[in-house]
Amino acid sequence: QWNPKRLTAETEFIMGSKANKALGLGATRGRVYMKHPDLFKYTSDQDDKQWLVENRYMSATGGKTYILILDDIRELAHTDEYRDCPGLALNELVGFTVPIRMIKKMQDHMNSQRTD
Repeated sequence: QWNPKRLTAETEFIMGSKANKALGLGATRGRVYMKHPDLFKYTSDQDDKQWLVENRYMSATGGKTYILILDDIRELAHTDEYRDCPGLALNELVGFTVPIRMIKKMQDHMNSQRTD
């Protein structure tokens, strides 16, 4: 999961808040990160946030913003832990692609955090 080569211009991402909602974790902020610390999450910087706001993936207000890999969340949604969860909302699993400059930052972050 932490292989930077996974990240390409075609990779789809999802905002952390949407991932929480899709997995039935609702308003429990950060819950997906605590339950699954092995998930790759990228903390967007100010330039990334501006792009996310301009493209309507987040509102202009807000603090820390995490971006996750959509395929990772889809995999989680199909595990026994979530499959029969009453709050599961697979319709929320809608991804988006990001500019290559963001991919490069994500790859650099991934490289710096790898433990293998």
